[in-house]
Amino acid sequence: ADFFNNGRHIRALYYENGKTRGYFTPEGNSLKKGFLKAPLKFSRISSKFSYKRLHPVLNKVRPHLGVDYAAPVGTPIYATADGYISKKGYGKYNGNYIGIRHTNDYHTLFLHLSRFAKGVGLGKFVRQGEVIGYVGSTGISTGPHVDYRIRKGNTYINPLTFKAPAPKLPSAEVAEFRVKTAYYATKLDDALVRMAYASKTVPVM
Repeated sequence: ADFFNNGRHIRALYYENGKTRGYFTPEGNSLKKGFLKAPLKFSRISSKFSYKRLHPVLNKVRPHLGVDYAAPVGTPIYATADGYISKKGYGKYNGNYIGIRHTNDYHTLFLHLSRFAKGVGLGKFVRQGEVIGYVGSTGISTGPHVDYRIRKGNTYINPLTFKAPAPKLPSAEVAEFRVKTAYYATKLDDALVRMAYASKTVPVM
């Protein structure tokens, strides 16, 4: 598809290969966001990212390297980006938790879940927007919420200020993408030429 808006020309080409699928620009840049802004439909933010927070239960100042999204027990929690389940279990402090490994050494972590979604196990590939678990108050918690964390490598990032990079196809896959979408790109180019001829304007290429 070709989309025109205020002089901008955006082309979307569908491509699917194994775990990769979606709409991309001719350069191989994905047209969907790299990460969702939040992992659920939440009621409010009950605690923000901070390196010095007075813990409401332990009554000690310690880092809080995520954002707490308060929501009713059982609210679905979504994977914020495509990736593989890298952690799943229960901890005294974190309760039920799930970790996801994404491309470019990004990782997300979801804490205090009431339960996990069916079929979500270690090594499973999950897509952005797929339900991975449900809000709870397991571990050390004062009420139902999910503690959502993002890190790149070993460095934690504030989810509220995180600017996700636009996902791209791996360089090794771009050549195959161009071959498989060449027919449709040519059809779109032909349509642009016909439109330009009909309106006597020069298309933006």
